[in-house]
Amino acid sequence: MVCANCGGPLEAEYDYDALRAAHSGVPKDERCAGVWRYAPLLPLNAGTTIFSLGEGATPLVGAPRIARTLNLRRVSVKDESRNPTLSFKDRKFTVAVSKAGEFGATGLVSMTAGNAGSSVAAYAGRAGIPAYIFTIEGISDSKLAKLLSYGAKVFRTTAPTKELLNFVGEVARRYSMVNMSAASRYNPYVKEGSKTAVFEIYEQLGGSLPDWLFVPIGAGGNLAGIFKGLRELKRLGLVERFPRLVGVQGKDCAPVVEAYERGLPPDEIPVIKNPRTIAHSIMDSWAPDGDQALIAIRESGGLAVGVTDGEIREAMKSLSGMEGLYLEPASAAPLAALSRLVGDGKIGTDESVILLGTGSGSNQPDATIDAWGRPPTIELDLDGFSRYIA
Repeated sequence: MVCANCGGPLEAEYDYDALRAAHSGVPKDERCAGVWRYAPLLPLNAGTTIFSLGEGATPLVGAPRIARTLNLRRVSVKDESRNPTLSFKDRKFTVAVSKAGEFGATGLVSMTAGNAGSSVAAYAGRAGIPAYIFTIEGISDSKLAKLLSYGAKVFRTTAPTKELLNFVGEVARRYSMVNMSAASRYNPYVKEGSKTAVFEIYEQLGGSLPDWLFVPIGAGGNLAGIFKGLRELKRLGLVERFPRLVGVQGKDCAPVVEAYERGLPPDEIPVIKNPRTIAHSIMDSWAPDGDQALIAIRESGGLAVGVTDGEIREAMKSLSGMEGLYLEPASAAPLAALSRLVGDGKIGTDESVILLGTGSGSNQPDATIDAWGRPPTIELDLDGFSRYIA
C-alpha cells in the first residue's frame, strides 16, 4: 500500500489547525484510555469498529540505579512489555485491524519474527478475521506457542526478510487479503498506532520530552511512527524541539546503522547477508521502513548504533537485576547503546534519557538463561549453603 506515483509510503494527515484550536494539549477523547485516548489523531470515522484489548497507557518507569551507574541525571524506560500480547506491536495492530475490519477484510496476512505476528493474530481473533502468519527462520518456541494460541494459521519459512515480505505482499494481492506486515510501507495504519507512545511520554513528563530517546530498530517502522508523533506535536504547537533519536540494532544485523555510518541516502538501505543477533525481534536483514528511520535519526540530530550480543546480555541483566524490568534482548539493546555512548562521552551527565522497552523477556526466555546462566542444583545442607550467601 504505497503511493502510486513515487512508490513511497502513505501517511495519514489530519486538520492540525482545527485540532489545535479545539484542544489545549494533545488532542484526546477523555472517555477512552490507552491508544484510543488519542482518537482525534487516529484514522477513525463513523464506519470504524474499534477492536481493542486494552493496549497503551504503559508506564514510564524510572531507572535510578542505572542512572547512578552511568552518572546521568535521569534514565527512564517506557515499558511496552505491559501491552496485552507483551510488546509494543499492539499499538500498531489495534489500529490496523480496526481499519481492516472497516474495509471488510476477509483475511489478514503477515510475516513476523514473533511479536508482530502474535499481535496480528490476537487482534484478528478479536475481530473475527482469519490470520495467516509466515515466520522467519529461528523463531523461538515461546513466540511460536503464543502465535498458535491465538488461532492463526502459522507457516514456518527459511526465506530472507526481503524475499518473505515480497511473498506476503503477493499473497495479499492474489487472495485479496490485507497486508499486516509491521512496516508502514505495507500498511500505513501501523504508524498511527505506534506514534501514540510519544503522546503518552509527552503527557507523562508533564508536557515535555527527554533529551534523548533510544529505540530498537528491526524493520524501522516503530521509529518512523515515533517520529511522526513528534512531528505532530510540533505541528500542534506543543513542542519546539525533538529529542535526539538513537536507532539501535544488533551489530551483525544493522542495515540502518550501516547506512548511517556510510552516509548513504535513505533509498539505499543495504540488505545484510547472514544476519546474526541474539535480539531476534530486530533481526531484519532488510529494513523496509529503514529510509524513514534514517531520516528521523538525521533530522533529530540523533545516532544509529550497532551493539554486540555480549553488550545486550549485560544490559538485560542490568534492567532486570537492578531495576526489576524483565525485557527481551531487543528491548535491552537501547541500554547497551546508552552505556556505549556514555563511555564515549557523547551524552552529557545533565541530559535526560528514555529507553523504549519494546517487549517482555518472556517472549524469548532462552536468552535470559543464556545471560544469567542456569542455577545450581544443591543438597539441602544449611552449613554448605553459607557459601552462596552474598
